Amino acid sequence: MSPRERDPAGPGPARERPSRPGELRLGAQLALRGGREVVLRTLLTAIGVGVATAALLLAASLPTVLDRLSERNADRVDHQVAPDPPPPAGEDTLLIGIATTTYETQEIHGRLLRAEGSDPPLPPGVAEIPGPGELLLSPALADLIDAPGNEVLRDRFDQTVVGEIGPEGLLGPHEAAFYLGSDDLSVENAGIRITGFGGEPGPVLRGPVVLLLGVVGAVVMLTPVVVFLGAAVRFGGEQRERRLAALRLMGADRGAVRRIAAGETLPGIGLGLVLGAVLFLAGRPLVETVRVSSGLYAGDVTPHPVLGALVFAGVPLLALWVVLASLRGVVVEPLGTVRRAERARPKLWWRLLLLVLGVVLIFLSMSPGQGASGDGWLPLVTVGLLAALFGTTAVLPWLVDRLFGRASGGPLALQLAVRRLAAAGGGPTRAVSGIVVTVAGTIALQSLFVNAWADAEVRLADTAAEAYTVDAFGAAGYQVQAELWMPPADDDPAGALARVPGVEEAAAFRTVWGTAANGTDVPVRIADCAVLVQMADLPGCSAGDVFSAVPGLGSGDTLMVRPRDGATESAWTLPAVSGFEGPLVEHPWTGEGHTARDVVLATPEAAAVPGEIAARSTIWIRADHTVPGMEEGVRHTVAALDPTSRANFPITTLVNPGILDIRDALVAGALACLTVIAAGLVVGTVEQVRGRRRVHAVLTAFGARRSTLVASVVWQTTLPVFLGIVLATAVGTALGTLIQGVAGLPVRFVPVETLVIAGAGVGVAALTTLFAIPALLRTMRPEGLRSE
Repeated sequence: MSPRERDPAGPGPARERPSRPGELRLGAQLALRGGREVVLRTLLTAIGVGVATAALLLAASLPTVLDRLSERNADRVDHQVAPDPPPPAGEDTLLIGIATTTYETQEIHGRLLRAEGSDPPLPPGVAEIPGPGELLLSPALADLIDAPGNEVLRDRFDQTVVGEIGPEGLLGPHEAAFYLGSDDLSVENAGIRITGFGGEPGPVLRGPVVLLLGVVGAVVMLTPVVVFLGAAVRFGGEQRERRLAALRLMGADRGAVRRIAAGETLPGIGLGLVLGAVLFLAGRPLVETVRVSSGLYAGDVTPHPVLGALVFAGVPLLALWVVLASLRGVVVEPLGTVRRAERARPKLWWRLLLLVLGVVLIFLSMSPGQGASGDGWLPLVTVGLLAALFGTTAVLPWLVDRLFGRASGGPLALQLAVRRLAAAGGGPTRAVSGIVVTVAGTIALQSLFVNAWADAEVRLADTAAEAYTVDAFGAAGYQVQAELWMPPADDDPAGALARVPGVEEAAAFRTVWGTAANGTDVPVRIADCAVLVQMADLPGCSAGDVFSAVPGLGSGDTLMVRPRDGATESAWTLPAVSGFEGPLVEHPWTGEGHTARDVVLATPEAAAVPGEIAARSTIWIRADHTVPGMEEGVRHTVAALDPTSRANFPITTLVNPGILDIRDALVAGALACLTVIAAGLVVGTVEQVRGRRRVHAVLTAFGARRSTLVASVVWQTTLPVFLGIVLATAVGTALGTLIQGVAGLPVRFVPVETLVIAGAGVGVAALTTLFAIPALLRTMRPEGLRSE
């Protein structure tokens, strides 16, 4: 009996369609129970999402990092908040002396301390004020002192170490700092009386160029992470599309298929968020090992609450959007149709539209009424940069398709790679999109940094020899000046410095400040005749002479002299005064243009300055800069004479320290970006290799050489990378020129650094490809022919 003749039993029970939550649950079950390969791809997606989440959490911590650094810097502000005039000594007052010094270009933050009562204010990170000759060191300075080869520094800090400075008193774990107790400190010499620590932090490097640099830097560092996140959630995309097409063949409508695809992605996203949080927490202690500037404490790297919430909300939404967007035009027909469907070639118009939109927004951001002084330039330039960078990555698949879509000929390995690039659509290019974005953005960023550096840098000389020649002053050709605010430990400070290898001559004089009866302030320089005749064109000099041409100041007049402003004054009656003419010889850095009409020169026998007047000592030094260790020897000797002293050496370049911090931050950000990109390339390349394992096994079984297949994978990665690097270099240079032009800055580039940036991108791609070769070799085994 034919089916048509059978007595129908009526319609069977209608199958209950799963609810939307049920479809999501079905997708999640497919991701977790769909077999070893599906679970492996879910884990790969989780790793990719985890790395991206950790990087975004690190970026979300930047406001907290800046706040913590600013807070610690403000908490230890001391002399900037000292009362003026200084209050009387009391139980709650503390004398501090600025003793910051340098060792081999590394700055060492230092203070001398002397408690004037039983309840002095304590510096942050200090439990007790050190006594005379006692030393508190930061851990970084203690390690530096103990390091081999630092005997000079060890001799400079030969006092008794009684403790260390806590983290709350340091800018970072790598800051070199010390507190030294002293019983010689007073308000008459280098002492500054304070009643507490803390205030507003000092000025930082500001300006439109620096602000623009920060905006561009943030966009450049975060965009590769977002690109990598989009690539990570597409891992195993072709296999997922085949499974979803099978569901479509079984009766699932398009909406159900999209919901199942979203559900299949959710486990990888959820595991990735957890993994990202774990990676972030586990990696926080590593920031203390990064020696960039003063470094950061692990506790500083804490996501801002709002930004952290945006990361955990935005990552799943972005991941789901990428997955659903990737399904458009793919799972639209039954399985057979999908497999036979011709891949649509990429369209160019909307890709160029992104680039054009970015350029227009950058132009608008710098238009009149916006600019660095307006209110709307910041979002415009940010969105413009994002559009331009994403447009660059969007153009890459179109270029790959046009160049390799119909290519033929060449070695077998190259043919395999070209055919794979032509058949795989945007898959291979997505793996290198992060490199393209990073290179393009970094080149544009580097052009802005060149401008910021030019604003912050003053070039004084091309070589050290030229600097020493330019800074030479006086007939003796002195180049170095040292200032000693406290009474020197040696009665002959010039002689002590003359014994340093490389020092050819040293001359010392003292300075006090006087006030004439008419209220005129007059500096008084005290030295023996051998130094005074080098200081000015004197008619002659002998012990007991005084020289001056200050109007209204002559023999028998009284000067009220003091070592510094706010210190105790003493009366000095001038003996016979001889006149002289002309300017004084002064150090070119610190000279104030004194002449005979506003200064008094006196021999020690004539300057009957009371003993309680702690005159400031100045030492002029002529040195041979070619003698090894000369500068450190001078610094060591000057610090031994007076810990609060500093020696001014000729330098070739003067750089605002704020730009150095920016440079260090950009270097750290670039390293973090390269790490994320490298991780993404490794995972993406391995995923592509595993997806082609059966093809590789079949080719190997038919006699294809392993070296040919390895070379094909290398070509498959190298071709998009080289094409992307060329595109990124062109776009990055154009963006840098555009941003500098519309911001009114001179167009500056450093070709060598541009080549280094491009080379770094190629190197990262090559290195990660090599890491994927072991996985490739495993796919060539006979086991790859099996199927489940």
